[in-house]
Amino acid sequence: MTDFIDLNEELNRLRTEHLYRHCRCIDSAQGPTVRLEGGAEKVLFCSNNYLNLAADSRVVEAACQAGRRFGFGSAAARLVCGTMTPHVELERTVAKWLGKEAALFLSSGWAANQALLSTVPQKGDLVLIDRFDHASIIDAVRGGQAEFRTYRRDQMDRLERFLAEWGFGRKFIVTESVFSMDGDRADLKALIRLKQRYDAVLVVDEAHALGCLGDSGAGLAEAEGVLKDVDIVVVPLGKAVGASGGVIAASQVVIDYLINKSRPFIYTTAPSPMMAAGAIEAINIIRTEPQRRQHLNATANAMRRRLSAMGLDIGGSTTHIIPVILGESEKAMAVSAALYEAGFYVAAIRPPTVPAHTARLRLSVQYAHTQAHCDGLCDALAAILAHS
Repeated sequence: MTDFIDLNEELNRLRTEHLYRHCRCIDSAQGPTVRLEGGAEKVLFCSNNYLNLAADSRVVEAACQAGRRFGFGSAAARLVCGTMTPHVELERTVAKWLGKEAALFLSSGWAANQALLSTVPQKGDLVLIDRFDHASIIDAVRGGQAEFRTYRRDQMDRLERFLAEWGFGRKFIVTESVFSMDGDRADLKALIRLKQRYDAVLVVDEAHALGCLGDSGAGLAEAEGVLKDVDIVVVPLGKAVGASGGVIAASQVVIDYLINKSRPFIYTTAPSPMMAAGAIEAINIIRTEPQRRQHLNATANAMRRRLSAMGLDIGGSTTHIIPVILGESEKAMAVSAALYEAGFYVAAIRPPTVPAHTARLRLSVQYAHTQAHCDGLCDALAAILAHS
């Protein structure tokens, strides 16, 4: 039997370089505080549960009602017999919310980006992605047949040079709206000007803006007043919606093409109808309770001011995602561990998730974080760094 010595050697290298990862088990519902396996209670500052809907009683009840009516599992891929009423209702809800003709629900945000970007851009096309786009975008484009190139959001001239090149069919610009590790925002208006000038297709992943920005919570494009100018919107549901899965919203022809040609859609068992029903209820709450995102953003603004006043490097964050950039992985791990001992669960983010020498704490603010939670974290962080 193979003993996988080569794998163990690589794991040992990761340990030596402070890049080894392991999972911590949470033994409670997700919230501003959680109970870890073994009983330890921690204030949670690394969750994407921005609006605290993952355990909202209304969302849970909607999922339970769907379970009693439709069962727990979908039993098949969508094109066999796995498409169920909650899936269709979720797609209609998202399409209407984002002002698109149609939408398609898949099992994860990763699957949604894979389905879209490995299928619609084709051989002879060019895909232009931000260098710091999420791994699901990067891997999807790499797995497709189109050529791809990267630009940086502070290098619009580089992006325009690529758009001006001849010899390609369609050209796609793909960006996150709020960048998941830095908490800054794409310049959607500049991207729209370029896409209109060069007749390109603009794809925006609203994973970390959905629910948190915009009058109805539809994301950054809505907040900037440009939602109608975005051709395709990807909305992963595992962040502010508090669910899992991902939805692609676009023209009817794009959705029909994905249904017929996208392998991640065709060959995957459909998500649970309970998940779809819970997501619908969460979206209803997002749309009707704007005070959640207003309070979230006010709390995040205060947190950024406090951290900046402490002399910490928070990059270009303007949102509820706030990096505290510490540099080397060893330091990030040590500070994360010290915070954990002080009662705060904050994961250290290290390469390859972020560039070398930019290891960080990725603080994510939640709607239900109190002033005491935020002050306690900042005080603990200041004390730890003063002795590091």
